[in-house]
Amino acid sequence: MKIVVRPERGWGKVTLNVTDDSWRKLCELAERYKFRLDELILLVINGEIDGSEPPGESGTDIKELEDEIEEMEKRLYEIEGKWSPLKFKAYYIALDNQNLAIQLSGMIAENRRLRKQLKLKQRDFSDIEELMHYYMGFESIEHP
Repeated sequence: MKIVVRPERGWGKVTLNVTDDSWRKLCELAERYKFRLDELILLVINGEIDGSEPPGESGTDIKELEDEIEEMEKRLYEIEGKWSPLKFKAYYIALDNQNLAIQLSGMIAENRRLRKQLKLKQRDFSDIEELMHYYMGFESIEHP
């Protein structure tokens, strides 16, 4: 049997000569593992399936792989269970930091206003303002 594979775009093509026995094996594999026949042929062309030994007989049984996936899912849920409360706490700590940064910003503004009214020397709050911008989620702003 002759199979011609063409790309969606362009003029290139790949021609395969497949024996009837190989074609039957491809059809059986496609049916057994619920692949479309064209997808299976592309996997063979790309070298992802070499055809030297049928799946499941290479020492890694599908049942073993399913058990391994199930074990990994259990570990994932376990890790998620530990990580979720930390994420929740971190979110509220970040909100608290933002609120404190806003309060601090108001106090700095009031301090500047009072120093100006009392004709005192102005203080440099650039380091504190940089931290406030960090905790409020703004990028660092340079002050003159």
